[in-house]
Amino acid sequence: MSERGGASSGDGGLTRELGLLDCVLLSVGGMVGSAIFVFPGSTGRLAGPASTLAWPVAGLLMMIIALCYTELALAFPKAGGPAVFPAETFGPNPSVRLFASYIEGVSYCIGMVFSITISALAIAQYLGIAFPSMKGYVVPIALVAIGLSFLVNLVGVTSTSRTNLVLSALLLTVLLVFVGAGLTRFSPTNYEPFFTGGVTKFFAAVSLALTGYGAWTAIPSVAEEVKRPAKTVPRAILLSLLVTTVCYTAVVVALHGVVPASAFQTKIMSQVPLGVAATKLGLPVVQRYLLPLGAIVAIFTTMLVGTMSASRIVLALGRNKTLPSFFAAVDSCFQVPWVGLVTVSLVAAVLATFPEHFEALLVVASVVGTGLPYALNIVSFVGLRYYRPEVTPPFRAPGGYALPVVALVALSVAMIGLGSTQVVWSLVTVALMAGSFLVRYLIWPELFRQHDFVTSRD
Repeated sequence: MSERGGASSGDGGLTRELGLLDCVLLSVGGMVGSAIFVFPGSTGRLAGPASTLAWPVAGLLMMIIALCYTELALAFPKAGGPAVFPAETFGPNPSVRLFASYIEGVSYCIGMVFSITISALAIAQYLGIAFPSMKGYVVPIALVAIGLSFLVNLVGVTSTSRTNLVLSALLLTVLLVFVGAGLTRFSPTNYEPFFTGGVTKFFAAVSLALTGYGAWTAIPSVAEEVKRPAKTVPRAILLSLLVTTVCYTAVVVALHGVVPASAFQTKIMSQVPLGVAATKLGLPVVQRYLLPLGAIVAIFTTMLVGTMSASRIVLALGRNKTLPSFFAAVDSCFQVPWVGLVTVSLVAAVLATFPEHFEALLVVASVVGTGLPYALNIVSFVGLRYYRPEVTPPFRAPGGYALPVVALVALSVAMIGLGSTQVVWSLVTVALMAGSFLVRYLIWPELFRQHDFVTSRD
């Protein structure tokens, strides 16, 4: 069985190089990025000023989910953890376990890849604010951003962590300036009426905001590369979620204090909401340079973390052979899953050539890329407690079986609201994933019949 306390190296060429600060900043840097610079426009359009409640509610829900993940991550501290958990816990049937692992992993990658694409397109939008002459080059700029994220990740996890550290410090400074300026020009009348979209739209806003917290799963994804995971992983997950929830809530409160509810129905608010707020603040330096710079930096950190995390999921699927085994390749020089990095970056680059589908990509990223994998891993938590009593992780989430029940109910309510807005896109995506697994199952049935619990062979 894999060592859980603090091995000097992981399996398959990956090394333990990440400490607590590295993990917290990877998580915060990944979350506080494209989400806070793009999503508040869409949550405001859905729920009006009530979206200021949607963001902390989403943060609380994510903390509940994170407790389940934390126990799973310490039970199976492997690269690509979210895809590993179902393969270890979904009952005695190996085909069922691998199907759940495949759907979990591919869904997670879809969420991250779409997030990378959305982030790259958002960088192009914000760059156009600072340099209007570049507004006509959205797709080329997005492709360059994806390429840079790939290159930083290619030279190793330590390089990614250090780059993220510098960019996150700059980002939090810019957001602090925005919140301070917004609170000085705060107009309470912008909050009247408070609820404008009804209950369904409010939960749709919660679901969309939930997507903005998704990058904390980078920590269990790189658990194989974390020093002393038993202590570092739970602290890093909960601390980063707390910091991010406070940051998101402050920014959204300031945004709605500056921009009236009616303005959230415009297209520009769904793309660059903080840019619109900066215009209303009448601060030309903030509007023209500081905010776009902060947005670009923030969004790029999301791309860095998303690329890193998704590549580890691809690695895990290659290891359990639900994807071809060459996806498990690790570069011997930089100790990174280079095939996963190439795959994730290429798919994101292709999607970036279709910027007209921005809203549909956003919904699929939320429902298929966030809601579905979270639901599967909440069930994995139940499977860990029920089917794997011999596994004793150093962290046990409180609440027993009540914890996953609360998490699933809340997650279901949130997903129903948003899923109805692009139901065809979401259903087609899930059908394609299931169909591709079925094809592989029919061609290589022996793979799924002989696959025992992974941990039992370590």
